[in-house]
Amino acid sequence: MIISKPKRTTIFSLVVFTIVCGFGSLYFLRQILSDPVGTWRYIVFGILVLTTTILLSKLLFGYKVIKISHDQVHIYYPFRFFKTVQEIGNLGAWQETTVMTNKTEFRQLKLVFVNKGYVKLSNQENSDYDKVYKYIKRKAPKKEVKE
Repeated sequence: MIISKPKRTTIFSLVVFTIVCGFGSLYFLRQILSDPVGTWRYIVFGILVLTTTILLSKLLFGYKVIKISHDQVHIYYPFRFFKTVQEIGNLGAWQETTVMTNKTEFRQLKLVFVNKGYVKLSNQENSDYDKVYKYIKRKAPKKEVKE
């Protein structure tokens, strides 16, 4: 059984950055309430609130656990209360995208199912990415989409 879920380092860094943005927005809200002069405070406050909201939604609604075993893909979103089981036969297509960044390689695997959407995995955010890639490549080689 292959279990792929977000890495602890990714979750930790997102939580720390969300907390910093949240406290920054509270600080600027306090500044605005004490002295409402200065448009730049409103702009910074808006940017921080927007960033905090986007990060919280990424943390809560983007958290997914993928289990692969016996030709089935179990996709579980714990904060959405959503769980689905897909057969490898229901896999419509899959594609791996590779991008070279500074000194590292970013790889993303997108699995598109025939009847119920898609799921994305990346090597920097998810554990056991290589195992999932090798399994999909072995079980569904004809459904790979070339760029």
